[in-house]
Amino acid sequence: MIEGSRAVESALQSGVELEAIYFEPSTNERAAKVLELASKIGYRTYEVASGTLERASDAVSPQTVAAIASFVDRDLRFVEPDSLVIVMAGVRDPGNAGTVIRTALAASASAVILCDQSVDIYNPKTVRSSAGAIFSVPISIASSFEDVREYLKSRGYRIVGTSSHASTPYWEEELFGKVAIVLGNEGSGLDRSYDQLFDRIIAIPMNFRAESLNVGVAGSILMFEGMRQRLTHLGS
Repeated sequence: MIEGSRAVESALQSGVELEAIYFEPSTNERAAKVLELASKIGYRTYEVASGTLERASDAVSPQTVAAIASFVDRDLRFVEPDSLVIVMAGVRDPGNAGTVIRTALAASASAVILCDQSVDIYNPKTVRSSAGAIFSVPISIASSFEDVREYLKSRGYRIVGTSSHASTPYWEEELFGKVAIVLGNEGSGLDRSYDQLFDRIIAIPMNFRAESLNVGVAGSILMFEGMRQRLTHLGS
């Protein structure tokens, strides 16, 4: 379920197949433009009684437009990344996952892969938090990190883990080219048993009184550092 004008518009612009689009009579100007776009593409829209979408949604702010879309994730075998890849291993919060996906698009990551029982990307909060990016970034869902690692290594990727205990600050690591950055669980981080599976482990240095960073924030810092390095490398 896609809730809100922005998310539905992003889905339409990305060419995602929609099964149905619903709207309430009280739609605003932006929602009206989204419905007009849907009509131009060839979708039928269905008017529902006021309050219907609010009852069907868990969003805090009532939405007047919603759609049902087909799944967008693809099998790991059909993900063909060519630059930075973001791996979420055990990220459970839907808002954090959506933020990571949104940032991945903004920082030009080539794919996002979820594994180790990470949150369902179709959770309505994840879809909303991604601000439509979920329809534009190649996404795959794998069962285990070991499977993801094997796939990426076969394609020449370096696997970079993240840990507050690492001695190498992120700006000293090469984060452009075929690099995969692995983000762990919000509370416990990455399992220490994974350390031997990484090519490198990096840290985001912080004030000693801060225990950790939100995984969405940490991911954003690392992705934009990767983008900075990539642009610097291309310009050199």
